[in-house]
Amino acid sequence: MRYLISIFVLILAACSSTPEKVYYQLPVKSPATQSAVVMGQQNQIWLQRIMLADVLTSNGITYQTSDVSYNNANSHLWASPLEQQLGQSMVSELSSALPGRLVSLQPLQNSPDTLDITLTSFNGRYDGKVLVQGFWTLSRGKEIIRRNFDIQLEQKEDGYPELVRTLADGWQQVASEIAKEANKS
Repeated sequence: MRYLISIFVLILAACSSTPEKVYYQLPVKSPATQSAVVMGQQNQIWLQRIMLADVLTSNGITYQTSDVSYNNANSHLWASPLEQQLGQSMVSELSSALPGRLVSLQPLQNSPDTLDITLTSFNGRYDGKVLVQGFWTLSRGKEIIRRNFDIQLEQKEDGYPELVRTLADGWQQVASEIAKEANKS
């Protein structure tokens, strides 16, 4: 009888335990050190804002479970707000790709180029794809350039750590596209 009660207590304890929360941060390149940056108007980019679709604003990592439904994880969370991580990562990527330009999350002087990014998808999907979708707008004085992006990558392994790494790879591709356009000026 004692044996059965002990087993019952252990089963109850196992069922009542809450899952451990795990926090994730997008990997960010170390910024290249620059000895001097010319501060002319053509050499500054201000990342003015990153807008997220409502489903992405949760602190849980978003996963698309069917063609019409999404789930925000309760135990797999972003270590800091997603838009903050995306902004820091984008500034790091663009600074590396555009060494002669000052890229900043803070407002700059001298009428800098401004960059706005809207993300409609930044999530894993039920079929093993990882989606990074949306559009960006680069304003240079009177010129405005708007480009859509639709990046779909295969997640090579199961699990949230691999999902975060694959999302970071997709975000890096967006940064490369923006850097190519910024280099045309």
